[in-house]
Amino acid sequence: MNLVPDALRAKAAQKLADKIEANHGLLATGFLGTPYLLEELTKSGHAMLAYKLLLNTEYPSWGYLVGHGATTMWERWNGDQMKADPSMNSYNHYAYGAVADWIYRYAAGVDTTPLDAGFHTVVLHPVFDARLGSLRFDYASSYGPIHSDWTIKGTEAEWHLTIPANTTGWLGLSAGDAVKYKLDGGPLTQSKTIKAVTRDGQSGYELVAGSYSFQVGVE
Repeated sequence: MNLVPDALRAKAAQKLADKIEANHGLLATGFLGTPYLLEELTKSGHAMLAYKLLLNTEYPSWGYLVGHGATTMWERWNGDQMKADPSMNSYNHYAYGAVADWIYRYAAGVDTTPLDAGFHTVVLHPVFDARLGSLRFDYASSYGPIHSDWTIKGTEAEWHLTIPANTTGWLGLSAGDAVKYKLDGGPLTQSKTIKAVTRDGQSGYELVAGSYSFQVGVE
């Protein structure tokens, strides 16, 4: 909610990360905290921990629900053990399911901006992780299909992207991150299909409509 002063944001994020690690990489948030948890971890440099939460299968976790037969999002993490308990009264609850928002916007990396709404500008910030291995995302925007898929191969992610007609892609990258990216096997700085630009003080690359094949170094 941007209530923490900038000078304290890193310390606050580290405190959150430390609490999660002390809790064995398991969730301890409820309705109010869970929808924002993975996004804030990712934005503060703790993306690996966000994936740890996403992929954990112990109780309480999303993986526990899947592993115990859930096809919808339960009100309680241990709903499989509470079927006769009246406090477990919903097997289709939205709040914990908000994790899908993070999968679309950060794992797949397809986002929008209120400054140019409706995916007229497609904001791109994919988060790759070898533990997930691969991901495929398709969205039918009003301009046409947006596609993002990636597969980890060794120390690289092969990322395929499609930006529909009459839209623009924006891939914000610092100079340090940009060197990890290649487009069609060559450095971004030598590409003639994307343009290096600065937006609101952030460096990055502008992508015209079309299909792209990136190779990205991953740890």
